[in-house]
Amino acid sequence: MHYNLINLNSITEMKRVILICTLFLTSLLNQNLNAQCTVPGWASTNGVTGGGSATPLIVTTYADLRAAVNNANVKVIHVSGQITFPAAGRLTLNNQNGKSILGLNGARLISVDMTSGGSGILTLRNSSNILIKNITFEGPGAYDVDGNDNMTIDGCTNVWIDHCTFQDALDGNLDIKNGSDLISITWTKFEYLKPPVPGGSGGSNDHRFSNLFGSSDSDTQDEGKLRITMQYCWWGNGVRERMPRVRYGKVHLLNNYFSSTGNNYCIYAGYKADLLIEANYFEGVRNAIRLESGNFTAAQSVDNTFVGVTGTSAGSGTAFTPPYTIAKIPSQDVKQTVMSGAGAILLQPTDCVFLSNQEVGSDVRSNSVFYPNPASDQISLKTVSNDTKSVKITVTDISGKSEGVIYEGTLKKGSNTINSISTKKLSKGVKLFEVKTDSGSFTQKVIIK
Repeated sequence: MHYNLINLNSITEMKRVILICTLFLTSLLNQNLNAQCTVPGWASTNGVTGGGSATPLIVTTYADLRAAVNNANVKVIHVSGQITFPAAGRLTLNNQNGKSILGLNGARLISVDMTSGGSGILTLRNSSNILIKNITFEGPGAYDVDGNDNMTIDGCTNVWIDHCTFQDALDGNLDIKNGSDLISITWTKFEYLKPPVPGGSGGSNDHRFSNLFGSSDSDTQDEGKLRITMQYCWWGNGVRERMPRVRYGKVHLLNNYFSSTGNNYCIYAGYKADLLIEANYFEGVRNAIRLESGNFTAAQSVDNTFVGVTGTSAGSGTAFTPPYTIAKIPSQDVKQTVMSGAGAILLQPTDCVFLSNQEVGSDVRSNSVFYPNPASDQISLKTVSNDTKSVKITVTDISGKSEGVIYEGTLKKGSNTINSISTKKLSKGVKLFEVKTDSGSFTQKVIIK
């Protein structure tokens, strides 16, 4: 009997050890996944890690989200499902440092308030090292009552907005002001799907104005600030103006797609704006680049593609030189790339930005990569194996639907390059390429164009 008791205690202890080890390994995995997501552009100065590898708090209700946003000790928030805000429910993340608000697959924050004071979804104020990712922000539709934005970044530094969708704001979709600085916005979509509401006190009957950086010429605190990078963003249906409109800032617009047919203008270089407009794709829009006469610093246009564009599209002057290194793709590849990858489409919030043959998704080893990315008819794999083993490459789409096996073979010990793997039978869009061997697997996101 005594022997059995000892045995049972040993089993209990063994289970406890296994649980601890499992939690430890899970923590390491989360840290590795977080570490792979590297912020590009201006926000890379000092960096953005958000809440890092802190244990996420999952929220499903407005009350829980409000409490988590207001609690500086909560470092990582995972938003689950759709949360509709009550009247005057706008949240403010104020005076915090190091925080992530990340959407699980399908996360959506919705405001239906159309009043001047009660509108808006989220304001970031006087905070730093903030990461917002994989969330759709849905407003009630454009109504010019000088209301609040879906998101306002106010007096903040080192903020990264990644893989979000901003829809149908009452005022701006995403505005940045009051000396905010070192901001990167990547893989984000801006659109208006609801018709505008006329008759607002502000005077505009169609206020589908997406992004305002610097709210007034008199806001001199913005001078030397508003350093912002926008890459792989998409201004789509319904956007009329401000993609973005800029005062003061040094703004790098790189590899973005503009397709908002029926617009008034896209990019606006306003008072003391210093814009580098590089390798973007403009299609079917009016006034791709608008210059405020005599007031802007520069609006340099470099290697952009214009298709079916009318009105003004010429740049002027020599812009600032970015102090950071950033990967980029040719402008002719931007449309398919951005359409495939922009918006709140990630399967899990730990998925990373992908953009070229050297920047890949979760679970990938640094010595393994598919290229070129984006790909069309063929793709190659470069990898290293510690011994001879069989290998299989399978593909699924972003929703998890299998598109089959595209390669089976053998890896030799050491460096391997598998060339000319056919991708002709794959549908276009974002894919998950998984390499499986006898001893493990890794996954990379690839765009098929």
